[in-house]
Amino acid sequence: MVKDIPLTFESEEHYVGSFVSPLLEETRAELASSMEIMYRAPYAEICSIIDTKDDGNMMYDITVGNWRNIHGERGKEPYRTLPGDLLILADGKPESVSDLQRVGRKWAFSLVDNISEEYKEDGIDSTPVFFKVKASQRIEFQDGMSVVFLMNITTHKRIWNSLYMRQNKNIIKEILYSDSMARECCNICSFDSHFSQKLDPRLLDQLNESQAGAIMAALCKTECSHDSYVEQIWGPPGTGKTKTVSVLLFILLQMNRRTLTCAPTNVAIVQVASRVLNLVKESYNTTTASGDLFYCVGEVLLFGNKERLKVGTEIEEIYLENRIKMLRECLGPLTGWKVCMRSMVNLLENCVSKYHDFVENELFKEEQLAAENKNETRATKLEVKSFIEFVRDQFSSCISPLRRCILTFLTHVPKRFMKEHNFQKMLSLLDDLRSFESLLFKEDLVSEELEQLLTSKPIDKLRDMSSINFAGAKSLSVLKILQTSLEGLGLPSVLKRFAIKNFCFQNASLIFCTSSTSYKLHTVEIKPLEILVIDEAAQLKEAESIIPLQLPGIKSAILIGDECQLPAMVSSKVCIESGFGRSLFGRLSSLGHSKHLLAVQYRMHPSISFFPNWKFYENQIRDAENVTNESYRKQYLSGPMFGPYSFINVVGGIEEKDVDNRSRRNMVEVAIVIKIVRNLYKGWQNSRKKLTIGVVSPYVAQVVSIQEKLSRKYEKLDGFSVTVKSVDGFQGGEEDIIILSTVRSNSHGSVGFLSSPQRTNVALTRARYDFMSLS
Repeated sequence: MVKDIPLTFESEEHYVGSFVSPLLEETRAELASSMEIMYRAPYAEICSIIDTKDDGNMMYDITVGNWRNIHGERGKEPYRTLPGDLLILADGKPESVSDLQRVGRKWAFSLVDNISEEYKEDGIDSTPVFFKVKASQRIEFQDGMSVVFLMNITTHKRIWNSLYMRQNKNIIKEILYSDSMARECCNICSFDSHFSQKLDPRLLDQLNESQAGAIMAALCKTECSHDSYVEQIWGPPGTGKTKTVSVLLFILLQMNRRTLTCAPTNVAIVQVASRVLNLVKESYNTTTASGDLFYCVGEVLLFGNKERLKVGTEIEEIYLENRIKMLRECLGPLTGWKVCMRSMVNLLENCVSKYHDFVENELFKEEQLAAENKNETRATKLEVKSFIEFVRDQFSSCISPLRRCILTFLTHVPKRFMKEHNFQKMLSLLDDLRSFESLLFKEDLVSEELEQLLTSKPIDKLRDMSSINFAGAKSLSVLKILQTSLEGLGLPSVLKRFAIKNFCFQNASLIFCTSSTSYKLHTVEIKPLEILVIDEAAQLKEAESIIPLQLPGIKSAILIGDECQLPAMVSSKVCIESGFGRSLFGRLSSLGHSKHLLAVQYRMHPSISFFPNWKFYENQIRDAENVTNESYRKQYLSGPMFGPYSFINVVGGIEEKDVDNRSRRNMVEVAIVIKIVRNLYKGWQNSRKKLTIGVVSPYVAQVVSIQEKLSRKYEKLDGFSVTVKSVDGFQGGEEDIIILSTVRSNSHGSVGFLSSPQRTNVALTRARYDFMSLS
């Protein structure tokens, strides 16, 4: 029986125990929903099943052919097999639950344990052919067997395991009781009154008063060494929530506070990580005197599934797998820094003797060749490289890998670990080698002069700084110092991938991942984290927030969100009624826990912001100067019905269920949306000013219908874009124009999904200049 989850709790056991039954019921409801539509779920034919004989655990290696129906749920991403996928293995492709219940039918649930390494290294379009599963009962391979995807239960398993961890009681105790909700700063710890003066003034100058106040209040609580605190920052639409969070995180990075940042979704965590990375690049970018540009980002780390995170060039510098790859190259026995430095030292110390050895080898090869061909007349004599050609070739082959290793260390190894003196030595070495290179490749340099210079010792530094022998001697000296110093740092062994992975986690001060993915940190050797920051906290089920809250060492939590926008998705009606979808942010807010309101909105024209501000925020939000300026009013379509806020009555619209009877659409509204978009496109063609349009609907069937009618016509235009998503999918997004297709058209006035105040709020607050509602 699923009981209501209370607002306050008697103990830690009461707290975590309150989520057990709802979690089981929600998992059951999601599974039942998936099984109802298995006829259009992704499936594949099974090529082989091999029993791994794993102590009777019913573990099997499965090989399958190409997956079909890979788009499964319409409007969602193509299916890719992942650990945690729950599948059905059956003797033939099942179409329904009743199909599985037929007499003589053989089938079993199976859970994907891991994917083959070959698959994981493949590109995004690859299809897995091999994976390991744990089955619910014994299975034997026979011709015609199929596998059908149902759902992924990774997050459910992680929540379940976290409910029984009991690894961090301090922060859990802080969120149990109503009498601990509004405590001020600790009386023992005094927050440094000069702290704000130590911060980069450019950081606080770019914030308004409410944003800066929220950050300083949160930092105050994190400074306490005695108590645990939970702080909340309330960020209504358009109030600069992501900007505030990114500045807060950057300050914590500067303070060297080990911080974990989580969010409910991959999109949300990438967004905040990108903003912080931009701040890091602006502050920590370095250009050497020789022109090499790099960013010190070794203390910032993002991890998770690459495809789901959609890791692009803008964030790959902080992505864990990319960092491991870069460091492996620089720590390897054949390509690593030791080999690169030894090669350069050997060249600078022994280039003359190396050249003489080279000449002797070439002459010996010529003699051998002549002996083998003594009866043949040779037309030409073998030409041997000059000394200058030899040195230039050798230097070119040494400098590229060495420069790559140094820049990788400067970029991906935290400066604190590298030590300041090594950091400066590496910068100096890059400049010294560039000076040597420019002198080596001077056009007027000849072999005899070069050989004489490189065999003589540099004279007095004050008179000889521009000479090639001085540049070489200086480079050689720095190289030898670095060789000894880097050996003593304790860099990880490339032979052990997990050692490099642990190194990255151990030395990062600021780690980003989804709340679910933070579960992996429980299994990593890592110095304790101090602070947990949860972005979009009101979208995260409280049960899921327990995963990062349980991490050892977490003393303070900072929650950023808005309970007036959409909560987490919950499938079970029973769980909705029990409060399973409620967030920690929402529960604490309902108990009166203090929240720092971001009180100025920069997104919406005042005509758009007026109603949401009145209805959802008690008129506490002010319009910023940029949106009250007359220039912020834009009219993209002519006619009295089109303004910043327009309601368009659709005559003759008919709502209907889609083919699966699971969602609704209104084809008359679809036609009007298409017509409006076409008219906007015609207007844009005349002005060519950048224009972004968002088409939003509460119903997936309507989203799919609009996408099909648009037929990707506007996808590759420079300056004109159309994005079509559900209301839920648009949370956190914004566009110049929003067209809301409400779909519902009935005699009894039912508005369906829009009866949710939070969903209505999200729908009404996405537009900058124009909002159009079709109803």
